[in-house]
Amino acid sequence: MSSLVIRRALSRALFATVAAVLLFGFWTGPAAADDSEPTGTGVVDESSGRWWLRDPVTHESTSFYYGNPGDFPFMGDWNCDGTDTPGLYRQSDGFVYLRNSNIQGNADIKFYFGNPGDVPLAGDFNGDGCDTVSIYRPSEGRFYIIDKLGENGGGLGAAETDFLFGNRGDSPYVGDFDGDGIDTVGLHRESSGLMYFRNTNSEGSADVQFTYGDPGDRAFAGDWDGDGTASVGIFRPSKGMMYLRYENSSGPADEAFEYGGGTMFPVAGVFGPLVGWSEPPPRDMLLVSEFTTYHSCCQNRVINIQLIADTIDGAIVQPGETFSINQHVGQRTTGKGYVVAGAIIGGEIVYEGSPINIGGGTSQFATTLYNAAFFGGYEDVYHKPHSLYFSRYPLGREATLSWPGPDVIFRNDTGTPVRIDTSHTSTSITVRLYGNNEGREVTAGITGWATSRDGGTVTVSRTIRLANGNSETEYWRHTYNPMP
Repeated sequence: MSSLVIRRALSRALFATVAAVLLFGFWTGPAAADDSEPTGTGVVDESSGRWWLRDPVTHESTSFYYGNPGDFPFMGDWNCDGTDTPGLYRQSDGFVYLRNSNIQGNADIKFYFGNPGDVPLAGDFNGDGCDTVSIYRPSEGRFYIIDKLGENGGGLGAAETDFLFGNRGDSPYVGDFDGDGIDTVGLHRESSGLMYFRNTNSEGSADVQFTYGDPGDRAFAGDWDGDGTASVGIFRPSKGMMYLRYENSSGPADEAFEYGGGTMFPVAGVFGPLVGWSEPPPRDMLLVSEFTTYHSCCQNRVINIQLIADTIDGAIVQPGETFSINQHVGQRTTGKGYVVAGAIIGGEIVYEGSPINIGGGTSQFATTLYNAAFFGGYEDVYHKPHSLYFSRYPLGREATLSWPGPDVIFRNDTGTPVRIDTSHTSTSITVRLYGNNEGREVTAGITGWATSRDGGTVTVSRTIRLANGNSETEYWRHTYNPMP
């Protein structure tokens, strides 16, 4: 990440100064640098070479292909025009490929620098307003800083300076952390979230250190709020989320938004006007939640449970849509393969003699799906617990099913489709939900008590902690009747 924000402010100040001298013949002092452009974020799918860049103001995206699978992506201002554009480092041979525009095309500049396995660093390391490519060598824990770009197709030569900093194996990032117009290096310890950096490109201890994020996050830096100094951001591949902080300190994210997926790498820069328009990058279909309930083998109800599970297996719930078991499956009939089994009719368990008995037992699947959606953090549109309590189900956290109702309905209130996967054995049924619940963490609670014999009243709670640190709690109260 380059210090383009600082350089733009300095450029404006220089322009104002020159204008004052030419027009009035005297020095007016530097112009105020208070209108810096905030840094934008992007992601690169390293498996395909596709880039997505996100405008920090409009939040619109552009997309293009650049590079080969496995190339290491970064961004910088290679021609000193104030706009960050793509760069690639091929770690197998040390070749660097730079473009001067944010559209698809071939490299405008290419050269080689470093050794196989080195990690590229892009920044303005001497404050001249132009970015260059330097490297971090993880095997040594050493940074090699150079203040020029290589000749097209040739080698770059020796670094201007090199120094040891930090622990081997930590991941580097670059930014102008003190607002002096010069980019310096930082390191991120992915195992603990430790961030630490220096304000000069020289050997020594960290000037600032703090913890931010979770294990496995990827760190980068930018001037997210346009105040002229860089601060850290993290990309969480497991959730496809960006978390940007406006200060270099521990604390919650000042901005949190979904962008990218697990196979993608974060980039940042001042992109200038983005050409064209694209959908945001696709979200990964991650395992969000799963739930299993158990039953006895070889009963008629098991035929019904497995049949309804197979009918729903693979169903897709698009963002904003609701999923209803009854709407998806329709009425359970013998023509569809359902058989007679026990059901609650009029407050009693009846095993035959009613159309309701056809498809008896499918409430076990309804309970399993309901719990998967419950722990996935998806919106509960409708469910209804049984009038009698069965110990094979979680107390209070279960659902009955019949035609045309009661039903189980949930809403996909995320930006990623949900895929419902079902599986079963002779004694169990499992529902897995794949999608991306945007970092929601669910905790269940219960108060009260009930038994199958005596009934009772319980209150179920669900607390959803959101990615931004906020939380919300829902409550459902239900009374079970005594077993007749």
